[in-house]
Amino acid sequence: MQKLVKAAKEGTKDGLEKTKAAVKKGRSFIRTKSFHQERKSASVEEEAELFIEVECFNVEPVLGPMPEGLTQQQVVRRHILESILESEKNYLDALKHILEQYEKPLLGMEPKLLSDRKLKVTFYRIREILQCHALFQIALASRVADWDSSEMIGDVFVASFSKSMVLDAYSEYVNNFSSAMGVIKKTCMSKPAFLEFLKQVQDGSTDRVTLYGLMMKPIQRFPQFILLLQDMLKNTPVGHADRLPLQMALTELETLADKLNERKREADQRCEIKHIAKAMNERYLNKLLSSGSRYLIRSDDMVETVYSERGEVVKTKERRLFLLNDVLMCATANTRGSQDGSSGAPSWQRFLLKWSVPLSFVDVVEFGSSEDTGDSCRFPAPHSGEKVVVNAKPNKLYMGPGQLYQDLQNLIHDLSLVNQISGMISSLKGNYQNVNATVAQDWVSGLQRLISKKEEEIRAADRCRIQLQLPGKHDKSGRPTFFMAVFNTFTPATKQSWVSSLQMAKLALEDDNLQGWFLAEDDGNHMKKQKHPLLLRQMPVVMSKLQEFKVECAVHNPEPLYNPESTADIPALGHGCVWVASCTNQMGQISVVALQNSTPKVTECFNVESRILCMAHVPPVVTPEDKEGVAETETSSGKGGDTPTVCLGMEDGSISVYKSSQRWKKIRLQNIPTPERSTVTSLVYKEQCLYAGLVSGAVAIYSRCPDALWDTESPKLVKLGVLPVKSMLAMEEHVWASSGGQVFIISTKTHAIERHLEAHQEEGMVVSHMVVAGVGIWIAFSSGSTLRLFHTETLVHLQDINIATPVHHMLTGHQRVLVSSLLACHGLLLVGTNLGVTVALSVPRLQGIPKVTGRGMVSYHAHNGPVKFLTMASAVCNRPQECPPGNPGSQLEAKDGDGGLTPGACSSSARARERGVWLYETGSSLSSSCGSLALSQSSLEHVPEDSSLYDLLTDPAHTQRATHTHKMSVSSVLVVSGGLGHRRINRKTKQSRQEEIVSTVMVWQIPLISM
Repeated sequence: MQKLVKAAKEGTKDGLEKTKAAVKKGRSFIRTKSFHQERKSASVEEEAELFIEVECFNVEPVLGPMPEGLTQQQVVRRHILESILESEKNYLDALKHILEQYEKPLLGMEPKLLSDRKLKVTFYRIREILQCHALFQIALASRVADWDSSEMIGDVFVASFSKSMVLDAYSEYVNNFSSAMGVIKKTCMSKPAFLEFLKQVQDGSTDRVTLYGLMMKPIQRFPQFILLLQDMLKNTPVGHADRLPLQMALTELETLADKLNERKREADQRCEIKHIAKAMNERYLNKLLSSGSRYLIRSDDMVETVYSERGEVVKTKERRLFLLNDVLMCATANTRGSQDGSSGAPSWQRFLLKWSVPLSFVDVVEFGSSEDTGDSCRFPAPHSGEKVVVNAKPNKLYMGPGQLYQDLQNLIHDLSLVNQISGMISSLKGNYQNVNATVAQDWVSGLQRLISKKEEEIRAADRCRIQLQLPGKHDKSGRPTFFMAVFNTFTPATKQSWVSSLQMAKLALEDDNLQGWFLAEDDGNHMKKQKHPLLLRQMPVVMSKLQEFKVECAVHNPEPLYNPESTADIPALGHGCVWVASCTNQMGQISVVALQNSTPKVTECFNVESRILCMAHVPPVVTPEDKEGVAETETSSGKGGDTPTVCLGMEDGSISVYKSSQRWKKIRLQNIPTPERSTVTSLVYKEQCLYAGLVSGAVAIYSRCPDALWDTESPKLVKLGVLPVKSMLAMEEHVWASSGGQVFIISTKTHAIERHLEAHQEEGMVVSHMVVAGVGIWIAFSSGSTLRLFHTETLVHLQDINIATPVHHMLTGHQRVLVSSLLACHGLLLVGTNLGVTVALSVPRLQGIPKVTGRGMVSYHAHNGPVKFLTMASAVCNRPQECPPGNPGSQLEAKDGDGGLTPGACSSSARARERGVWLYETGSSLSSSCGSLALSQSSLEHVPEDSSLYDLLTDPAHTQRATHTHKMSVSSVLVVSGGLGHRRINRKTKQSRQEEIVSTVMVWQIPLISM
């Protein structure tokens, strides 16, 4: 067969095509006996792709007896290897079981329960997957046989799963999975004999796994491999021969799994759109969904709350919200159409469309977002209920049941009266046991506690409420109108996640992001662009009319803005702030850019007396007193260690240390002169030490004094070379510092150079930037457009990438491309260039080798000059230390269920009012807080066979609540780039001179798509 194909390749293209056609038709089909029996030739002839089944002997890897004298780590590695072998054996048995117990009997049945076409769809590519793993089994057996001498397994995974045949077989299986489940489900419902056949096969098997459970195993296989290899890597010491191969294997598996996940997500999104259209069964909706490149982002069950004009709850209605990439649809379940009369079995859930609105017209209205309440606090502070009364408006729709606000106003009214009564009692002439100033003060304290509790209940209700402003019909004069729709989610985290998803979807539709990135291999598939960074905002950062200020560097301050709303169970999420340094020839300016919401803004500016070349954020020193909850105060912040700080590396040979807390004024705590007043070119903080790279080629190491300030008298000096220390980064127990073309690895314990790396052998190649990802370090140079990847443990050179290639695909003229900034974050390697554009390259996210895969993409948004910095801002939680884990809010949630969603919650409050409230009682509650719903899906492998198993997968209506109530991780990170001005590469717009040279930052939002 190989000679035949080779001869065809050496001949004409026509000859090769004829040979392929002949092979497909079976005329020259060579087939050898394998571990499974032959299929019927009719089914083989239907194969659309060339598949040659080679001879694979059923070789089972056998691990010999454990020798004596093994270390504990070697014993653990053997046990993990046994788990890998057992897992692979079970997987092969499952694949064989599908072919031998399901496909083969169905092929031979007369009359047929499944046609040959449906059989092919149902068991598509299982045979090819089995062959891939049979070959892997042979390689595994060979390696296991000499395990005691080599103890290596990683290279077998790399060799077996880096082949294109593996990706092709698995991706086609994954893409076809929904179709296969649909065939099985429909056949179960239309042919009871088929369902009976599935039950008989399940009953006859030893493990009683359903066909659904068996066919899920290929989808679960690579995540299982990744977990097993992660365990093996954890127990493989640094320097072991198997460590680098294991890390490379993890990279291959993660890359493969990521590609499969991407393809499955695209297939599922197409399938979900079809199911939604079918569930609605409306001609208008079918046309809406079939137009363009629409896909489903998420669908959620919610409760819509209807209020009266007085703000009281009138009724609640169950709704399903479908969030598409450009449309929001609200539907209600159609119970009349939920049964299939012909078979008596439940069909897919039907929905009646209530409304659909383009996302650009959907706005979330948060309580307290009006101008009179301010931005920093969405709720009144404790015991400040008078504010609610003052701000109450008769026709305004408030978040939370109206009765809660009425209760709060009543309590505030009563508190005012009780204060008056208390004043009267204090003026009594007589002495009475039950009427005195102490008793009156108890009444006041009791009412204050009830007011505080009521305010917390209002906060709890709002945590689950989403108020949407939607467009209505035009009025008689033709002006647009709007209406409010209020929905309750089942958990506060669901609301947070849903609002974030809506914001990301709307951001992707903005003009700046519809054509935000250039891909050389762009095929117009919008679904592949979901991971692209989205431009959130571009804005100037210099608050001065002096145009000489040019942006230089930046650092992320992870401290969130103070928010009194946050609690231990629902902390406030934010992205902290970024300190941006801009400089003239003689001085510098710091601009603090807050990233707490979807509108970043400059909140503070101040000048410094010298140019700023680098910055580093230093977190506060955590002491036992801090852990016990001692609050930081303005008066106690004289020490440098009890507050977060930002250190500025200055051109004049000094380091300025500033308070960075957003609650305090930015004052300078210290000014540290460097040895010989050498210019500071890089800064990094690690292990209670501040490392300063100097222009002299040395690193100055500062430790803390007893008062937590930096010791300026005796810094340790580590000489690296004669060229400036341009780049430093902290990694585990080491600091990596560059001087010239070399990188030196300094121990954070001994402050001695342990190793060094020759990053480039050519003269004049100076290391300018370094970033670490997984177990790799990417290094850029001051000249040239090539990035180099090295292994952090062995310092082996692994990969070179030339970023000029994707840039030249987009820009004409072939200008010289240089690297001006570098950042690795969440599966992307971002490279800023001297041309102002940013290149995004895909890298794995696990602890494997961060090799670049794919051609990358180039931003159409650019600066008018070099991208001076790229800084990541991860989400941070404003979790108050004073709140214990089991706070009253979480207890109310667990105890009261769905309180606040129905008018019944208010009736319980009414009953409490009727019988009165005991003001001495500290634990009473007037009403319920928002309920929580926790759904979990148990394993479907061993349940009895039923058509609903396959319905669960193909119909999103049955699974969305389960899948979307637990996906509450942070959905995005922010990346800030800095340079001069902003321009669009793909648009010709004339800018003023002032716009071109002003210091500007671009804030990007990177979606984190969870699988």
